[in-house]
Amino acid sequence: MKILELCLSPDFGGLEIHMRDFTAWLARRADCAPCAAVQENTRLHRALAALNVPLLTFPAKAGKFPLAKARLLAKFIEAQAVDIVHAHWKYDLPLTALAKRFSKRPFRLFHTRQMSLPGKKFDPYHRFVYGALDGFIAITQYIARQARENLPLPAERIHQIYYGVAAPPPVDPEATAGLKRELGIGEEFVVGLLGRISEFKGQRLLLEALHRLNREGIRLHALIVGEAFEPEYLTGLQQFVQENGLAGQVQFRDFHPRPYELMACLDALALTTKRETFGLVLIEAMQVGIPVIGSDAGGVPEIIDHEQTGLLFESWNAASLAQALKRLYLDPDLRRRIAAAGKRKARENFDLEKQYQKVLQTFREPHGWGEL
Repeated sequence: MKILELCLSPDFGGLEIHMRDFTAWLARRADCAPCAAVQENTRLHRALAALNVPLLTFPAKAGKFPLAKARLLAKFIEAQAVDIVHAHWKYDLPLTALAKRFSKRPFRLFHTRQMSLPGKKFDPYHRFVYGALDGFIAITQYIARQARENLPLPAERIHQIYYGVAAPPPVDPEATAGLKRELGIGEEFVVGLLGRISEFKGQRLLLEALHRLNREGIRLHALIVGEAFEPEYLTGLQQFVQENGLAGQVQFRDFHPRPYELMACLDALALTTKRETFGLVLIEAMQVGIPVIGSDAGGVPEIIDHEQTGLLFESWNAASLAQALKRLYLDPDLRRRIAAAGKRKARENFDLEKQYQKVLQTFREPHGWGEL
């Protein structure tokens, strides 16, 4: 089966990394022959080029009615004898819908949706774009419910398949101790927050929670790791740290290529996004055996069973986050219990190979797996 993996996003976050990793997995299989389409001169472009699969590149974002690019894509589909087109970025759907009209070779079109779907989309434009889909894969039940309510798609075309996460390498105590020394981490309780630094991700909320706990005499430390997509927001965070007596408690670090090594240095990991669609970093931390805290919105409650596999706090509420952190800090038994349960759930429910197989099976069958 010839599968075209398509993502013209200029970024390199969770969506793009998933596309890269799924393409690499397909390339290792004897029963699949993947090719790819990406935006040129991006990190994703370089990552896909390293896989040595047939590659089509576009100079920039496709636009709302990208007729010329759709014809180019259609010719690539014909030349590569593509059976399945798998689009990852929502902004590529007009391009793929047009390519399906232009292509002389029939193919099935699927879209994996990682972001929420607010608002009804039953106007003629969206009926054309979504009507071209043979399958819509929602990565959470939350998104699947939105799709059934808001998209012009029959229920049998909407499938729910969670992202999977690869098993982490074994923790090396010596390497962990060395990284702790490099980071200046001693015996203090350290909360990690990993992900792009932007207002939506809520790093400010963690700082406010630490400030509240300081007033109660509880001094926690934070390691905030990620690329600053909004430099002015990072500057504001740094100012908050200086102005509120947190300078000795908070570290900012750039993107780290080996997140599992960082996680092994933590006592807890927090996800502070206002409404995170999924929260892959939670599963990664759970696999390492780190207790996790996340907001009670979006897809996070599908990962965290409150007080069983982690703790939930009220979304965008610093006081609620502070209380969750306080509970973990004061109760080592709670930390151990939810870390162990979280590790079991991550391995049982979010196994990478199993989830990839479900996506591939969805491509092969007329109506795929449906809800899983």
